[in-house]
Amino acid sequence: MKHSTVRNSLTNVFPLLINGESKDQDAVSIAQPESARERKLLQELKDSEQRHALTLQVTNDGIWSWDLNADRIDYSDRWKSMVGCTAREIKHNPVEWLVRVHPAEREKLRQKLTACRQGEIDRFEMEYSLLHRDGQYRFMYCKCLAVKDVQGVVKSLIGCQTDITEQKQIKAQLNYVADYDKLTKLPNRQLFIAKLSGISELKQHPNYRFGILCLDLDRFKNVNHHYGHSTGDRLLSKIVDQLKSCLKTQDIIARIGGDEFAILLAGFNRVDYPLEVAALIQQEFSKPIKVAEHAILISISIGIAVPQLVDNRLWENAPNNLVESLQNAEIAMHQAKAQGKSCNRVFESEAYLQHLAKTKSQDDLRQAIEQEQFELHYQPIVKLESRQLVGFEALIRWQHPQRGLILPAEFISLAEETGLITPIGWWVLRSACSQMVLWQQTNLDAKSMFISVNITGKQFSQPYAGDIIAQILSETGLNPSCLKLEITESEIIENIELVLSTVEKLKSLGVQLSMDDFGTGYSSLSYLHCLPVDTLKIDRSFIQGMQSNRSSGITAQCHQLELVKTIIKLAEVFNLDLIAEGIESEAQCATLMELGCQYAQGYLFSKPVSAVIAATLLK
Repeated sequence: MKHSTVRNSLTNVFPLLINGESKDQDAVSIAQPESARERKLLQELKDSEQRHALTLQVTNDGIWSWDLNADRIDYSDRWKSMVGCTAREIKHNPVEWLVRVHPAEREKLRQKLTACRQGEIDRFEMEYSLLHRDGQYRFMYCKCLAVKDVQGVVKSLIGCQTDITEQKQIKAQLNYVADYDKLTKLPNRQLFIAKLSGISELKQHPNYRFGILCLDLDRFKNVNHHYGHSTGDRLLSKIVDQLKSCLKTQDIIARIGGDEFAILLAGFNRVDYPLEVAALIQQEFSKPIKVAEHAILISISIGIAVPQLVDNRLWENAPNNLVESLQNAEIAMHQAKAQGKSCNRVFESEAYLQHLAKTKSQDDLRQAIEQEQFELHYQPIVKLESRQLVGFEALIRWQHPQRGLILPAEFISLAEETGLITPIGWWVLRSACSQMVLWQQTNLDAKSMFISVNITGKQFSQPYAGDIIAQILSETGLNPSCLKLEITESEIIENIELVLSTVEKLKSLGVQLSMDDFGTGYSSLSYLHCLPVDTLKIDRSFIQGMQSNRSSGITAQCHQLELVKTIIKLAEVFNLDLIAEGIESEAQCATLMELGCQYAQGYLFSKPVSAVIAATLLK
């Protein structure tokens, strides 16, 4: 048989295998093989058809092939099942596909198919929704490839589609978890800011105003503490319901913190409308909220900010206007809490400038830690009777690159508020111990002296504070008996349990403990007997009050003097050392010596000096 005869026979039996079936079921039987070569070719053809049919059964994709000349699409059985149809229910018409595509995506798919047919693109991929027989849309991911002949003319399109509905649903659930609060089902801070950014980019009518309210539930932590977190969660859900009752449907409420909420008021005309809503919310929460058997009264502090109009337009040159307004509302909310809670505060630009200054100071403080801009000054502590130097108190200073030397009164409170006080405090202790060791190595008299270092309550109450201090002593080589740690009585009282465990560790090492500002708190006596304190420091306010002056009068002078006498007597009873702070005159010095005070520090002897000058005092 001639080769052309074989080719004709193969052409007759080659089916379009989309549904795993031959177009002509009798093709193989009609073309009878006349040679071993023909039989081999036909067997290979059958094997190929079977492999292709099995592949279509195994794959989870819906396969389609579009013969452009015949304008005929063959859909695989899997493709048809994706829309809930059987093999015979869908014809070979392209309309069967396009009519099921969601109207919002149909034109885009049509354009891409046309571009492929006309040879403008070789392939494309896209997602669309396909209508199922049950009336629901399923998400599909489609791939398409243009098939060309030897002349480069597109003859057909082939492709597949994958049902990605489940993946889309999982992704939607993950997005929901990421963007919404689990308890209240409200948008979280991240999503709320995204919504504000999106709205800020839109062009709006100049009379269509927006406002931001930032709300904080006053003392809500006490609710969890007294009633438990379960009751607290139920209370939060009821609070959200009451807040929603004060808002319009177009307003957006979000939970941006544990007990903080933000509200976007949209589409109002009156400038004072945000104030009216804030007042309505305050009125709504003027009565207790019933949760199980509890009636809980919740007060709210509210900060209010309204984006500024620019040339009577909200968005002119201000793409992040609403996001900035949220920040402003939060500033105003914190001011409302500082003002006394349970009140409203409208953001003012002056407050914003204060906020910027505070933020700048925080950044500078962090940079100071990284660049080691701090230094220690040392104030001598002397024995009153002989004026002999017995030790130093290490006092921190900040050498600011622009502002120069800054005293601790200007930055310690900020450091405590930001939590930076802890790394600063450990730096001070390490530096002071290292300096004392250096002095002892160069001056024999310094070996009998001590270095006094202030330690904060946050440091002292850390679970491993004792181990940290022991490590610093080991690394610097300072004898523990030469270290005196100062802690104020208020910080001792606030963290008494952790303080006691740390004190036990320190006393086992031989470290001394000094109670600073003794007598200025409320519970000194109740804790003095249980703390192994070595030293009491009399606060400078008592020392200055001993002197008579016109403003204080004789009565106040007597009171202060009696307080000093009492503290000195207590030190005698508990066998403690006494150090008086802030000595500025010989009269104060004489009075303290007469009362039996042993040690003192103050400007009468020396102001705090650098390490270099302190070294000369040792000599």
